[in-house]
Amino acid sequence: MDVEEAIEELKNRKAEKILLQIPDGLKPESFNIFNKFSEQFKVIISSQSFYGACDIGNMEVYRDVDCIVQFGHSEIPNIKYTKPVIFIEYYYKTVELEDDVFSILAKDGVSNIGLLSSVQYYKEMQYVREKLEKLGYNVIIGSVDGRLKYPGQVLGCNFSSAHSISNRVDAYLLVSTGLFHGIGAQLSTDRPVYILDLNQKSIRNIKPEIERFLRKRYARIEPALDAKKFAIIIDTKIGQYRKKLAYSIYGKVKEMGRDAIIVTADNINPVDIENLMCDAAVFTGCPRVSIDDGEKFRIPILTPIEFEQIFGFKSNDRYIMDEIVGVDSYSPIR
Repeated sequence: MDVEEAIEELKNRKAEKILLQIPDGLKPESFNIFNKFSEQFKVIISSQSFYGACDIGNMEVYRDVDCIVQFGHSEIPNIKYTKPVIFIEYYYKTVELEDDVFSILAKDGVSNIGLLSSVQYYKEMQYVREKLEKLGYNVIIGSVDGRLKYPGQVLGCNFSSAHSISNRVDAYLLVSTGLFHGIGAQLSTDRPVYILDLNQKSIRNIKPEIERFLRKRYARIEPALDAKKFAIIIDTKIGQYRKKLAYSIYGKVKEMGRDAIIVTADNINPVDIENLMCDAAVFTGCPRVSIDDGEKFRIPILTPIEFEQIFGFKSNDRYIMDEIVGVDSYSPIR
């Protein structure tokens, strides 16, 4: 859906007041975007950063509007949004690739390839699929669960498209421009993951990056073994709200004879957590907060699965990526 289609949809919905969520990379276009919508609607732009279709902002902001328009992401089908949300997807420009870019796959003995991408690179993924098939590779694109919209799509917290074909591929090729989704994909599977970096027009196996990541990650979470006081954090974002999981972790902490409190947060802040005077925290919202921002905190910030692994509630034979399949409906904290 583009801007003009979104405007027509808003008119069909008889919306009068709308909230625009614009990603940071598009914020310089805020005046142009605002002016297009304000010709027919009362418009307010959220100045806050947001983290995907799981995050439609704080209720204090959107409760007085009729509809939300979010740029840059695709709908998460199994979220029950509390207000109508229209998603305007943005796609990376098509990059022409030479055949020899893919030679590393043949050199490494890869013939059955699972193709992955985030929504921004989805059209480019279709182009890559055609290139690979012409070169003789068997390309497989996986099905997804209710948290994803398109076959082969991945989120930073969900790799169901990779799981669905894990026994049919030699390796995965992620169409991207960076490591963010690649790290998550590799942590969620035991098959090799290659990144097709569209900026560099090159493919590489990310095993060395994963090995470095795991060394740092284990060093970061290990001090939690000695923690006496835990904060169990519930993220209030509509697509990250896992209250039941938080209370399950709380019960396990108490079962170990240690102290715990339940905390809510919209954006987890190092200062807020330090003020609680806890020794470690378990964050039940987006797992990428703990993984990607963990070094911002003085104490270990664990994902629920990391907690369960290091304390023996789950097998710790290999690192398991915390993934979000579904979330709880909003309800009072009890």
